[in-house]
Amino acid sequence: MEKNNNSYYLNNIENKIKKLELRKKEYEAKLVQQNKLLQLNNVSIEKLKFKKDILQDQYSTLIRLLQEQGIIFEVNFGEYKPQQWENLFIVKSSRGYEIQTKTGRGLIMLDENFSNIIQDINKKDSYSLIVIRVTGKTTLIQLRFN
Repeated sequence: MEKNNNSYYLNNIENKIKKLELRKKEYEAKLVQQNKLLQLNNVSIEKLKFKKDILQDQYSTLIRLLQEQGIIFEVNFGEYKPQQWENLFIVKSSRGYEIQTKTGRGLIMLDENFSNIIQDINKKDSYSLIVIRVTGKTTLIQLRFN
């Protein structure tokens, strides 16, 4: 009887060991799979970091170029007719950046692209916003940074 009990326990333990070994193999396979996935993700992250660095350099170059040469854009002010060579101002409001006259009259809100560019340029830079041409309904404005 004792041999029977011993062989039963021995078989039971051997079965448990086999199950544990199967689990171990499954976990090792999962670990190998996860390592491969991690390596692929690391490669993707490195590529994205490289691309980000290139784009950041290009953006910095464009901002520097904008600071040196300024930007000219067309605006339709609606009712207000500015005079040629009139100085305008860019003021930050709660809704974004706004073009105003020297008397403080709000003329137009700058769209998000212009607002982001102005925000990214060093705040120490002074600027001039000058009306360079008035034609019909549109006005040509030049923004320069000093």
